[in-house]
Amino acid sequence: MMILEQDISPTIVPCPPAASLFAEAEKELSAFLAAVAQVHGPHHVTAAAKHWIYALDDAHLTDAASEECFRRVTYSAVVSLCH
Repeated sequence: MMILEQDISPTIVPCPPAASLFAEAEKELSAFLAAVAQVHGPHHVTAAAKHWIYALDDAHLTDAASEECFRRVTYSAVVSLCH
């Protein structure tokens, strides 16, 4: 029995819309966490990050999400963090 060697590594296909969404989300989250650290101190950053991630999950964003959508996620995280 002969085993043929062939390249079976996965092919990575760039997906600009998804990459763009990740970049926008990362930018918004980073700005939010920097503001929390500056205003409330670094010890609140972990809780703020959790609230932001939960708000993102609750938002049920689609591929058509935009910077404005991520800003709404941040507003929601701020509100939940204050309660």
